[in-house]
Amino acid sequence: MEKAVEGRPSSAGPGQRRGTDRRTFVAGSLGAGATVLGFGGLSTPAAAAGQRRVAVFGGGVAGLTAAQELVERGFEVTVWERKELGGKSRSIPVKGTGTDGRRDLPGEHGFRYVPGFYHHLPETMARIPAAGSDDESVHDHLVAQAGVLYSRSGGREDLQLESNPDDLPSLEEIQRLVVALVQQLGAVPPDETAFFARQIAIFATSGEKRRFGQWEKTPWRDFLRTQEMSEEFRKLFADGLTTHLVASRPDIASTRATGILTELYFYALAGRGSTGTLGRVLDAPTSESWIQPWVTYLRRRGVRFKVGWTVEELTLGSDGRLSGAQVRGPGDERQRVEADWYVCAVPAERARKLWSPALRKADPALARMDNLRTEWMNGIQFYLDRPTPVLNGFVDYLDSPWALVSLSQAQYWDRDLPAEYGDGGVAESFSVNIAQWDAPGIVYKKPARECTPAQIAEETLAQMRAALEDTGRTVLPDRSVKSWHLDPAISYPDGGSTAANDEPLIVSETGSWDNRPSHRTAVPNLFLASDYVRDNLSCATMEGANETAKSAVNALLEAAGSDADPCTVHELYVPPELRLLRKADDVRYRLGLPHVLDRPWPL
Repeated sequence: MEKAVEGRPSSAGPGQRRGTDRRTFVAGSLGAGATVLGFGGLSTPAAAAGQRRVAVFGGGVAGLTAAQELVERGFEVTVWERKELGGKSRSIPVKGTGTDGRRDLPGEHGFRYVPGFYHHLPETMARIPAAGSDDESVHDHLVAQAGVLYSRSGGREDLQLESNPDDLPSLEEIQRLVVALVQQLGAVPPDETAFFARQIAIFATSGEKRRFGQWEKTPWRDFLRTQEMSEEFRKLFADGLTTHLVASRPDIASTRATGILTELYFYALAGRGSTGTLGRVLDAPTSESWIQPWVTYLRRRGVRFKVGWTVEELTLGSDGRLSGAQVRGPGDERQRVEADWYVCAVPAERARKLWSPALRKADPALARMDNLRTEWMNGIQFYLDRPTPVLNGFVDYLDSPWALVSLSQAQYWDRDLPAEYGDGGVAESFSVNIAQWDAPGIVYKKPARECTPAQIAEETLAQMRAALEDTGRTVLPDRSVKSWHLDPAISYPDGGSTAANDEPLIVSETGSWDNRPSHRTAVPNLFLASDYVRDNLSCATMEGANETAKSAVNALLEAAGSDADPCTVHELYVPPELRLLRKADDVRYRLGLPHVLDRPWPL
């Protein structure tokens, strides 16, 4: 196995894993994990004597993952969370909507989607017992989706993709697949379609050295030469693969990060490098089917939770280690936290406020986090009086100014919505992600961040209808919309007219890899776990949060001298037929040569 170079992930081949130089942890493999654990009394390896206390700051996916991996290895874990456990992935009940014994309607930051190319997160979910069952895991409550609809307005033709279980044996077939999919949109000129296929082939066969040395520093817009292409090309391949999916923009998005998501997406469509489906969603509101069972399991294992407490300061001792932390809780109560090890799993915009001058001097990588960028992607839910299954999958509204993506959730939920939630009249939770908050809308002609919540709701409906009505698909009539719920992270400070966002997303702009810290810091007892930490995907994902937590735990185990087995950390999938091509490109890059396919276009 090659050694990691220049702070990059190690380059083990597909199927190989980092962190397996010691015995493989019994719960480390998806499928076998649930059987071995039995969800009962898992034996725990001993932590290093006298150094077993761990303080985890942040109770989102990263913090809960770290807590699970540590408590299963014999550490004493306390999780400190300022809001609610589950972070951005939690459900958010709409207070006061439940009547006659029914629960409040479930809201959320945005709908939960688990792409088929995720591997770390499903592995963890397979080790969490489902609510009320010792035989099922949370993973058993994931439901496969059939595909995705790119819905168009203005009379343009829709594009619908479905997962293909057939194998993909060659690079040529990857190119043919891309061309075949794109040709469904007749408005994209054939030569531009061929160009996009060529660029994807270039990225797919680029070695790691070129990916980090050239593509990390190249905006996705420049990689695709969008200034030379049609509007349809830009919407589908530039905006559709950046703003709509990861809240970034093609003019700033790193080609390396965007290219990774793009190639994995096409591999999954072709049945390669995935867990068997294009993507999956949970069969109930997120907290009910995942977060609450997770917390219950961790409590049973001995994890302590301190909810409503915000970490405000990390104290660096004279020996170069953290000596403690200051937290503030309900009623403005202050408390000092002391532990042997510390895992910081709070978001980037909060973590960098914790880096004192002393910490920044001790580890300059922490100071470079000031250069990381965040953008907005927040959700709004519409509660309808009838099921509205527009598609067995999510819908991307390519022409919507606010970069909308929706999911009609009731079709997946194993719940009787009218009987169990709200006032008895809600039969659908239609969840929409808003990823562009700075572009004028079509109704009020204002950016989303300058609209009131009611205007955001009206504008969002109008933009979706503009696409769905053109195609004759199910629309969202006013008479069916009973209410809506905007992510409470969106607020209006001091009663102003401009929105603020308490939970933005990290974005991978060009060169941002150099500003991302590693899970291991120069402070021996401080470790980082969050989607801003260096990981395989380099985007704001639950997968990245989960992966970095496992890497942080592995570093902590090593620092503690623990004999516990490390967490399994997977490498990105690489088609076997491309491995030699990537190695050959590494040679060309070292010689200062362009990629062999990177020639003037048109040929």
